[in-house]
Amino acid sequence: MHGQLWRVHPSPGDFPMAAIWPGSRVPNFGIGDQLYFYDTATSTPQVVYADGALSVAHDQPILADARGMFPVIYLSPAPGSYRQKLTDANGVLIFDDDDIDVPQSADYEPPDPDVTDPTLLVTTGMRIGYYGTAAPAGWVRCNGRTLGSPTSGATERANADCQALFLHLWTADATLGVSGGRGASAAGDWAANKTIALPDYRDRIAIGLGGMGNADINLIPDATVDGGETNTTLGATVGSAAQTLTAAQIPAHQHAKGTMKMPNHGHPTFLSSRNDSGVSSQTTGGMVLTTFGQGSYPAHTGSAGQSTGQQVGGSGEIDIVGSTADTGGGGAHPNVQPSLFELVIIKL
Repeated sequence: MHGQLWRVHPSPGDFPMAAIWPGSRVPNFGIGDQLYFYDTATSTPQVVYADGALSVAHDQPILADARGMFPVIYLSPAPGSYRQKLTDANGVLIFDDDDIDVPQSADYEPPDPDVTDPTLLVTTGMRIGYYGTAAPAGWVRCNGRTLGSPTSGATERANADCQALFLHLWTADATLGVSGGRGASAAGDWAANKTIALPDYRDRIAIGLGGMGNADINLIPDATVDGGETNTTLGATVGSAAQTLTAAQIPAHQHAKGTMKMPNHGHPTFLSSRNDSGVSSQTTGGMVLTTFGQGSYPAHTGSAGQSTGQQVGGSGEIDIVGSTADTGGGGAHPNVQPSLFELVIIKL
């Protein structure tokens, strides 16, 4: 993609000074594009400069970098106009503009290479994932260990460059432990060479706070948050790797009733009558059964305690009514989403 250059005309009364070419530091060009400057209506190269004092001349053609940007190009206020030509990396003409006025006021100030816009920086306390096992320079791992001053004895990092993060964590999260207890101020505890615990992201993922300046949507109820904290508490934890269901969490259901089958069998049956003494008064006669085939069975003789007699048997099925025996182990089931392990780091 190639930029459209524009004319900037001098304003009356502007003090003549070095002007900046309008396309400087604009990422609208192709990688390796070639830029030439000439005196108006000629092919005579016009000197352009890399500094506002007009002391360091650019070599020409000037090349666009890997971002499609040209460096800052300063134009001399004399002769007051110029011709510009742009080709791609292969020399194919893109445009050739002539008689362009040199701006007489530096309305555009290029960025100082030694000063970075703070809004573009990664600031203290920012947390990111990092694909590695050791933290890069300027970062520490969120592993629950401690940081502090060089003489603090901190376990993750003990260095003067920890001060900004120490102060930030001390102020942002009152639940993070401070060695010897929290004093009156973060600065005081730092000066006292205390340590502070880092957030502990081991085996955990991040979840947005319940409110974050808006109403708490309560997708994760406070009752489920660990330690009696709430879903709006910075650093609070929730969840478990495994879960054992309670009876109330099991879906409502019924078990189909079963059938118990009995094999052919019989029970002793006494088919006679007895007298008052419990002794049979008959030795013949008995009882006629027609259900299992007609037949005459002799009367029972002997005492009431005897088990002799005729056995009447059969088979059948009985429906089971009521609960069945317990089954299952009652163990916890995995409760983890598909995940990938990486380092979690925080900016010093």
